[in-house]
Amino acid sequence: MTANGARRVHHYETQQRRAILHALARAPGFLSAQALHAHMHAAGHTIALTTVYRAPHVYADTGRIDSTYDATGGRLFHLGPDTGRSHYLVCRGLPLDAAVARDWAAATAADNGFTDINPVIELTGMCPACSAS
Repeated sequence: MTANGARRVHHYETQQRRAILHALARAPGFLSAQALHAHMHAAGHTIALTTVYRAPHVYADTGRIDSTYDATGGRLFHLGPDTGRSHYLVCRGLPLDAAVARDWAAATAADNGFTDINPVIELTGMCPACSAS
């Protein structure tokens, strides 16, 4: 186990896995493995779909990247800032980062006397743009 409770999974850091992390770092929000694979192919990467399915799951399970679930239960992946905190306001139509959730969590913890918190907040709904379409 790691300090944050994620289990340790031994794996090799290959060129393909580094390319996956690089693609996630450039992505605007959460992506499914299938969407990540399509983005990588569009950028000229030759990589097997099975590799793109497996690597994000390993990285998410070890806490290296963030993951959430879409409305159908599919897993979505995101390489966020390495702050040790994960707060996202996720529209079911278009994922968005939300600093307001981080600030709310910090204020709520402080108001209740908590220190050294590690909140994980996930609110899902429809943003105005997606609700209109």
